[in-house]
Parts: sequence; C-alpha cells; structure tokens
Amino acid sequence: MALTGWIFAMAMQVASLPAPPTLPCWIEGRWVSEEAEGRWTEENWTGCRAETMMGTGRGGRGDAVTSYEFMRIARNENGDLMFYGSPFGNPAAAFRAVKAGPTEVVFVNPNHEYPQRIRYWMEGDMLLAEASMRDGSRPQAWRYKRIPIK
Repeated sequence: MALTGWIFAMAMQVASLPAPPTLPCWIEGRWVSEEAEGRWTEENWTGCRAETMMGTGRGGRGDAVTSYEFMRIARNENGDLMFYGSPFGNPAAAFRAVKAGPTEVVFVNPNHEYPQRIRYWMEGDMLLAEASMRDGSRPQAWRYKRIPIK
C-alpha cells in the first residue's frame, strides 16, 4: 500500500506543475505600423505548426528599406518557449519567455546588450510590440494593425 501511496503522491505533484507556456498563435498574420514622417514597420508571422512560428520584419521610410529581421518562436532543447531574433542577418539572439498568455507574451535575455526584453500584446484588434531593457527602460514601441495578406 505504501508504494501505491507514493505513486499517487508523485502523480499529484506532476499534475500540479504549471503547463509550459503555449506559442502566441494570436500574432499570426501580416502587421503594419505607419509612423511619422513616412516611416513604417511591418512584421509577418506564420501560424503555429510543429511548435514553431516563423517571422520576418522590415522597416523603412517611403520606398526604402532601412532594417530587417528574421525571427522564430519555438521551444529549445529544454522545452522553454524562446524568441530568436536575427536583425540584419546577424547570428540569432535568444530570449526566454517569462510570461505567456492568450493576449501577451514577454521574452527576456538579461545578458543581451539591447534589447533585453521583447514584449508582444493585443489591445483590441491592435498588436503592440516593445523592445526595452529588462526593467522596461529605453523602450521602443510599435502599434501594428492587421492587414490582409495579398
């Protein structure tokens, strides 16, 4: 009977562990931010498939592209939900999810020079994004609206 009790106790402990964060499938689609002085930024995210989302981003002014990035949200070998960003084709920097829910996800890498925190969240039908230091200082923010994929 003692073995049965131990097995039951272990099963209860495993059942009480928090579920790993899910991928932010709600960012799927094409998003555009129109900014002052003809500047713009856009991100395109694939849907969730095989525990992976792929993203591309670019920004510019008028007809000129001035920045671009390749992105991926996936699990690492430990099962942690990660954001991998590769601006201008540089090696990817990895950020671990510290918060993930149905309308917000926050990724952090305290060892990265800048940014150290990447946050996405929904407000109504707008996707908001922010890159900052871990404590929220030095923020860069974007307000995206969803546009149809052509």
